[in-house]
Amino acid sequence: MAGDVSPIARDRVLDGAERLFAARGYAAVTLRDVAQAVGLNHASLYYHVPGGKEALYVEVMERGLKRHHDGLAQAINEAGDDWQAQLHAAAHWLVAQPPLDIARVRLSDLPALSADNAARLSRSMYVMLLTPIERIFRRVVGLDQPAKAMLLTGMFLFMVEGVHSAPPEEVPMDRARMVDMMLDVLVHGLRSHAKEISA
Repeated sequence: MAGDVSPIARDRVLDGAERLFAARGYAAVTLRDVAQAVGLNHASLYYHVPGGKEALYVEVMERGLKRHHDGLAQAINEAGDDWQAQLHAAAHWLVAQPPLDIARVRLSDLPALSADNAARLSRSMYVMLLTPIERIFRRVVGLDQPAKAMLLTGMFLFMVEGVHSAPPEEVPMDRARMVDMMLDVLVHGLRSHAKEISA
């Protein structure tokens, strides 16, 4: 974004774009939509977004991923050393945030970007979102089992995303309680298959 844009105006554009991209995905959002959402003239938005829609999307995603990374790190750290408590803390933090819709980002948004930006965001998603969770699972299955830790990390994140995507009228309980129940199934499964997982 332009260096001489006021931080307040810049944040307003980023916040509005983030809401639109989260709700509709990259392809369905235009800069005109962003301008309308933040109350700017379409032509004047280019002053705030000189790199165009793709640059705006990358900045919005990286900002959101950084926020998720910081929140996850804090939640995991505050949970202490117990891996089960860390998983619950991470799940609670994630379910309290607006959903990222990782599947849509991977299957729809990233392929619509340039190869360089798609690779950049894939790497950011791995480092910022998956790594904090993967560290927990590596402690469970062993450092020599990275593929299993990554599989469990994906299961964990898609479980949380599933809780987010359930329509409110179909959720029989509080979302935090729902994610706790799902985690209990995962944790007890890990306990009963600990030797098999580590093999």
